[in-house]
Amino acid sequence: MTSLPPRRSVTVVVPLYDDLPGIEACLASLVENVDFTLDRVLLTNDAGPLADEIEARVDELIGDHVGFSYHRNPRNLGFVGNCNQAVLELDSTGNDVLLLNSDTVTTRGFIDELAAVLALSPDHGVVTARSNNATIASLPHRLRDAGSPRSPSRTRRTHAAVAALLPRFTIAPVAMGFCYLVRRELIDEYGFFDETFAPGYGEENDFCLRVGLDGHSSVLANRALVFHVGSTSFSSDLAPRLRFGHEKILVERYPFYVAAQQMFFHRDRDPVDTFADVFAPEDDSVRVALTSPVTDRPDWDALSRALADVGPGTECTVVVPRRWTRGARRRFKGVDVTDRATTRAVFDVAVHVGRLDDVPAALALNDLSPRWLVVEGPEKVGTSSRGARPPGGSGIHHVLEEFIDASPGRGEPRPLGVILAALSRAPIDAERLRRRWDVVIGLATEAGVITYPRRASVRRRAALAFASRWPQLADSARKALGR
Repeated sequence: MTSLPPRRSVTVVVPLYDDLPGIEACLASLVENVDFTLDRVLLTNDAGPLADEIEARVDELIGDHVGFSYHRNPRNLGFVGNCNQAVLELDSTGNDVLLLNSDTVTTRGFIDELAAVLALSPDHGVVTARSNNATIASLPHRLRDAGSPRSPSRTRRTHAAVAALLPRFTIAPVAMGFCYLVRRELIDEYGFFDETFAPGYGEENDFCLRVGLDGHSSVLANRALVFHVGSTSFSSDLAPRLRFGHEKILVERYPFYVAAQQMFFHRDRDPVDTFADVFAPEDDSVRVALTSPVTDRPDWDALSRALADVGPGTECTVVVPRRWTRGARRRFKGVDVTDRATTRAVFDVAVHVGRLDDVPAALALNDLSPRWLVVEGPEKVGTSSRGARPPGGSGIHHVLEEFIDASPGRGEPRPLGVILAALSRAPIDAERLRRRWDVVIGLATEAGVITYPRRASVRRRAALAFASRWPQLADSARKALGR
């Protein structure tokens, strides 16, 4: 048996500013989880308000540890300037660079896995770990209970349940800056962060998109795990100003970025990732989404019967197009009602009340749950108000029938609540789920239900510009509109 060649060495760059408890936890995890025979850690103190206290505490924690080096800036450079100085000037090793936020806690083997994924292809340029708090790299990303926290313990349990089911890596539009491994050759060729994004926000996305223009991918390493507290460096008013203003620069500088984000969620991300919280539920509750055909007004009576038949002990959410949400809330008092276009929750089971014969309904169902239950009923609630099927509907129903997990009209009749309870506990076939996802996305793309814009709309760019100037007013408007 031939042994594998040793992996490339990594310099872990940790910018330090003012979060002393976070720094303490981060350094303790690095002492535990870094292989100092291969890698080193560079700490850069950016002369923040706690610079002296941080320096004293760093000295206590790492002392003369040979794997660490420490630098203190004579003046504050801001996050972008601090990172650029560390990567381009202070680190002279020629190692690949792992930029790691000081509010992170690492896990065993994280660098090995990140480095291994980087080495899998010469096209892999930037690699990031999975985390509890890392936007598209968060796991679980979408929650069964949107009001509950995505805690480190929850993420650890979910990761343990689904990591083996996921591909080793996923190509993403950008990598996440909290844990950001970059191939050294790219830094030598392209430099590092653009000072346009100083003091911070968006700089890591800009680097990914810039090197991506020449074919270097951003990658999620699905088996690497690093916990992340979240942004602590900017004031509550400055942070949204920077975030929205810099996002406007990104969508104008890289017009394809908007479509790339949409394609990630539709095509590039594994559906097991989408429904990770259903694969590893945090509680014993059964959460169900009720939907209906979108070709005409919902059949309120049929939905009411389905709600009554679900029975006690099941948490139901009625999911309808936005134009029908007000009517649904009037009819189903005490029941959660949400808009199809904006819901971000996932459910143990999606119940479709009516014949499944239109692409928009199938797309909504596909996005809500890995398990489908269809209640057709003799009243044919999927027909239009004139009683005619939508054109081509029967063919779509035939294609989708393979992916219906249960229906009260099939086999021995059982109450809907009994079927739901059994289905919510049934194991999920990951390969069948992937096949269903591909079929539905293909149908929606062919029908023009899914389209990918060539650039951000004027409306979105104007909204970003407005939000960057008046973030609090923009946030109030967003909440008033329910977005």
